[in-house]
Amino acid sequence: MFETDASGTPVEVDDLDASSLLTLLTDRDHAERRAARAKLRLALQWCVLHPATDDTGFATWADAALPGPQVWDEPLYRTDLGGDGTPRVAAFAPEPFAAALGISTYAGMRLLADALDLVHRLPLLWARVQSLEIPAWRARPVAEATRELSRVASAAVDERLSSGGLGAADVEAEIAQAVAEFHPERQAAKELRGKESWEVALRHPAAADFAGTSTLTAIGDTLDLSRFHDLVRDHAVLLARLGDHDPYGARQSKALGHLADLQPVLPQDDGPAATDREGRALASGAALTAAAVSAARRSAKVRLYLHLDAAAVGDDATQAVGHAERLGPATAGQIREWVGHAQVTITPVLDLSQAGAVDPEDPPAWMRELVTLRDPHCVFPHCRRDARWCDLDHVTPYDPDGSAGQTRPDNLAPLCRRHQRLKTYGRWSYVRDSDGSYIWRDPTGRKYAVTRDGTHPLRD
Repeated sequence: MFETDASGTPVEVDDLDASSLLTLLTDRDHAERRAARAKLRLALQWCVLHPATDDTGFATWADAALPGPQVWDEPLYRTDLGGDGTPRVAAFAPEPFAAALGISTYAGMRLLADALDLVHRLPLLWARVQSLEIPAWRARPVAEATRELSRVASAAVDERLSSGGLGAADVEAEIAQAVAEFHPERQAAKELRGKESWEVALRHPAAADFAGTSTLTAIGDTLDLSRFHDLVRDHAVLLARLGDHDPYGARQSKALGHLADLQPVLPQDDGPAATDREGRALASGAALTAAAVSAARRSAKVRLYLHLDAAAVGDDATQAVGHAERLGPATAGQIREWVGHAQVTITPVLDLSQAGAVDPEDPPAWMRELVTLRDPHCVFPHCRRDARWCDLDHVTPYDPDGSAGQTRPDNLAPLCRRHQRLKTYGRWSYVRDSDGSYIWRDPTGRKYAVTRDGTHPLRD
C-alpha cells in the first residue's frame, strides 16, 4: 500500500516506523486543511461571481422567498444565505455549485453561507483557518451557530473564540453569553412563544436501519408530560403483573399502544359522556382487561403504504419481504404483527406502464399516484424530498392552447417546490429519457443524469 509524502514521493506504508507514520499522518492532515480552505475560498468567489440584483432576486433558505408565485402553505418570510452583514447572492446560484460537488442544494447553500459568514462576520476565526491553525470543519459549525445573531453579537463570539478552544461546549457557552448580552429580548420572546415548540413527533429510522421500531418524542408542559410518563410507567408495571415478561423499557413502549387502544371518544359540547370506540361508557380510571384491548384492536384502523408482492399476502409467506413506503423493508410477519385484527384495506398496485393522457393541466388522482410510485422522490440532481410532498411538473411545459393529451405519465415528474421554481425561473432544463431517467442541464452547460441509483455527471 503506497502513499505520497509531502514532497510527492511514493512511500510504502507497510515499511514506515511509528515516527515516520505520524509524520505522514500530519502531512495528510495539513493537506486536508488546505483542500477545505480552498473549497471555502472557491465558495466565496462563487458568491462574488453571482451577486444579487433587482433582476436576479436573491438566494434564500425559504422556498417562499424565491422568484415565482407565492402559495399559502409556505412561510411568508425571507432569510438570506449568510447572516447580518453578508452580501446577498443571486437566486438559484447555489444549485449549479452544489450539483458540481455532487451534494444536495441545501448542503451547497450551507457551504456558501459558511464562507460568507466566516469572511464577513467571523474574521478572526477565518484568519485561523487561513493560516491552517484550525481545520475548516472546526470553524464552519461556529458560522452556522452564529448565523441568527446580529453582526455585533457574532463579532463578540469571534473575539472570545479567537484564541481559545472550539469544542461544542465552548461554542455553546460563548453563544449563550452573546445572546444574553446583545439579544435579551430573545429570551423574553422565547418564553412567549414557548408553546409553538410543543409537539408530539413520530420519527422513523432510515430505510437501511428500519426494523419495525420507531421513535416517538413529545415536547410540552413539564407537569403534563410528567403525569403522562407516570401513567406509562404504572401501565408497564401492570403489564408485568398480567404476565408480560418483556424488559421494562419494552413494556413501557407497549403501554403506549394499549393506552391508544383504550383512548375514549371525547364528548362534544353538551354531548354524551366519554365512550370507548364501540360506544360503551367509560368510567374514570377504567381497568385494563383483555376483552377491552381485544375490542379496541378489532375496531382500530391502520393505514400504511405497502409495496408487497401478491404471493406474500398468504398465510404461509410470513418471511416474505415487502417495503413500507417512507420507512423501509418489512417482513410479511412484521406487517401482520402491526395489523393484528385491525381493519385493513388492500388496494391493488397500479400498472406503472399505463400511458393514458388527459387534457386538463391537473392530473387525475390515479395518474398522480402512478407517477409518485414510479418516481418516489424529487427528480432534481441529488434531491431526496419525498414525492408525496412534491408538485407534479410537466417536463414539456403545459400549453393551454396546445394539443390535447399533454398531461400524461411520461410528461410528468415530481419536483419539490424549490426545484420546480428553479426549472421555471433559474435557467435549468431537463428531459425524461425513454428508460425513465432524467437528463438535466444547468446554466453553465453541465449535464446530470438522475437515475434510480442516484445522480451521475455526464460528459458531452
